[in-house]
Amino acid sequence: MKWTPALAAALLATPGYASQPLPLFARGGGSTSPAQQCRCSPVDPCWPNANKWTNLNSTVGGRLVRVIPPGAVCYDSFNGIPTADPAKCAQVAAQWTNATWMSDQPTIPMTTHFSNNTCEPNTVTGVGAPAGCPSQCTEGILSPYAILAESAAHIQAGVNFARNNNLRIIIRNTGHDFMGRSSGWGALVINTHRLKSIQFNSSPIPGHTGGTVKIGAGVQFQDVYPQAWARNLDLLGGECPTVGMAGGFVQGGGQGPLSGIYGVGSDQAVSFDVVLANGAHVTANANTNSDLFWALKGGGMGTFGVVTSATFKTYPVVPVTGMTLIIADTGDKFWEGVRIWYTKAPEYTEKGMYHWYSMLDGFLQVQPIVYPNATVAQFNAAINPLLAELTAANVSFTTSPVQTFPKFGDLYNAMWETTHHGSGASIYWGGRMVSLKDVRERGDGVVAAYRAMSDKYPGQVFFGGHLVNPGNKVKDPNQKLSAVHPVWRDTADIEVFLYFPPATCQSESQRAEAERRVTEELSSLLRAATPNSAVYPNEGDINEPNWQDAFWGPVYPKLLNIKKKYDPNTIFWAKASTGSEGWAVRSDLKLCKV
Repeated sequence: MKWTPALAAALLATPGYASQPLPLFARGGGSTSPAQQCRCSPVDPCWPNANKWTNLNSTVGGRLVRVIPPGAVCYDSFNGIPTADPAKCAQVAAQWTNATWMSDQPTIPMTTHFSNNTCEPNTVTGVGAPAGCPSQCTEGILSPYAILAESAAHIQAGVNFARNNNLRIIIRNTGHDFMGRSSGWGALVINTHRLKSIQFNSSPIPGHTGGTVKIGAGVQFQDVYPQAWARNLDLLGGECPTVGMAGGFVQGGGQGPLSGIYGVGSDQAVSFDVVLANGAHVTANANTNSDLFWALKGGGMGTFGVVTSATFKTYPVVPVTGMTLIIADTGDKFWEGVRIWYTKAPEYTEKGMYHWYSMLDGFLQVQPIVYPNATVAQFNAAINPLLAELTAANVSFTTSPVQTFPKFGDLYNAMWETTHHGSGASIYWGGRMVSLKDVRERGDGVVAAYRAMSDKYPGQVFFGGHLVNPGNKVKDPNQKLSAVHPVWRDTADIEVFLYFPPATCQSESQRAEAERRVTEELSSLLRAATPNSAVYPNEGDINEPNWQDAFWGPVYPKLLNIKKKYDPNTIFWAKASTGSEGWAVRSDLKLCKV
């Protein structure tokens, strides 16, 4: 098969991605050595030649794709290949904020500045590029190749090929990644999104009276939740439907609306099947490769191996009661309302409650408040003191009727705020797992920090989070159950903040300035206000100072030893994930030793 403009145009028949198994950047296919200081990139002589890529494509059954960004149809050309198609551009533009559609793509991230906003469509007009963005479609910070794996054997072939040819590996499932670990330039992407098997088992397991569900690595909560609820089962998952359960969610800890009664997401894992750096496909559980099993339970994303499937606990459904609270006011009164609500977080979490919230200056939406195993009367008893204080302070607020549902799935479908379940925005993230200790002792100061952050860049800072304590019922004082920071068991608020830059597309210097603002100006206010807290490794600042301690604390040295055992040559690398210290992405985008 020869790569020609005509062939490229034909491959653009479906909006989304185009693929071709021969390289655009074929070099000499030179020899590689473990002693090399950088991973081979498309501009290097050691980049695999056309024959090697063709052989890999044959090995994986034609599932190696040469990725053309989906937005290329909105531009005249991509790397010299004519791509313009106004009708398809309109279709891509219409789907750009659809997180399900975005998760189906081979490489692009949902948070698009991690790709350098490359080849973005104009979602306002549906024609051409957004205002202020480059008029040319280039590769940006994306990988040229992806394996759309449908079996563990495909993943093994990809890992072996990358290792033998000294290539960078990126593991991608959904692209639902706030910290940019699932995208990067000049790598081979192993895409696990098509591993969609779901198998329920009602047999109890040691230490758990409920059943289990075994899922493929590509399964999202929107895939498994309906099947569980139809069986009158619950499982501990996140609130966002497009998150993949077996990937970064569990490998970074994970939390959800039922964490107040069932613990951390990683506590739920019973077993993993994983492809290691040496290409072996192994099982990790409490009896086999038990150290790896522990590490995969919260100890780092994209760094120990490529998970192909995982097994999780299920539970019989329990009734849940919920309500929505909205505080809408101005100035001091608004922030006083936030303070009254926020400083009561320890009271909510000790009951197993969960508050999902979004906030910007003048508007706080808590939708919903979830109280498992509670009646309406119990819910009112828990929430009425808050409402009374808000009323006494003359804060403007509204609530929805309190409702009880026979199971969480019914509440989720009836009450959840879904506006934020989108994609395609250029946002910079930071966050903090605020401890119960800090809320009890410094709660007023935490809220003052939120206000200072909001005032720093008016209209550009947005907050979201979850008042929940996964340690409320599931204790793990010695971190034997999951490889997570101890603050996970003593948290009041798993918070994120979003910084929206002034422009959709930024230059390299503008991106650096946005990252500086997040790290040095905004996150620093939170760090100062919460000295006894930590950071959720999936929902924080990718440039977090002392990230090893902020993300994992005292468990990190043990995790680092496990990383060295299973991946001594750092075949798997993700920024600010376990064992990443020895490598970094340079200004020329190459991944190199430091």
